Amino acid sequence: MSNENPISHRFWFEHETGVRLYPYKLLDRATGRTAFRLVPGAKETSLNKNPVQIESEDEVFDHVFHRGWSVRMCSLDRSMQGLYNTASPSIVRTSKY
Repeated sequence: MSNENPISHRFWFEHETGVRLYPYKLLDRATGRTAFRLVPGAKETSLNKNPVQIESEDEVFDHVFHRGWSVRMCSLDRSMQGLYNTASPSIVRTSKY
């Protein structure tokens, strides 16, 4: 994955609409750092409340699948974006299974 294409193909979630969503890196304008943004927990989460920035795809995988964290995800054409986790009601399956 390069900075020109910050979408990771390490794993995906399938939305109830059939669209596949992938974790992607965002630029932090304050620091100039590009990283995945995650938040602890699954319910009532918001990126405005203590987001964690992680650069490693493997660490993101661990946080999402083993710790239940939420991550920013988007479709390949970026028409659908949001904060998702494995327990999100709109997610019907993930690539882990």
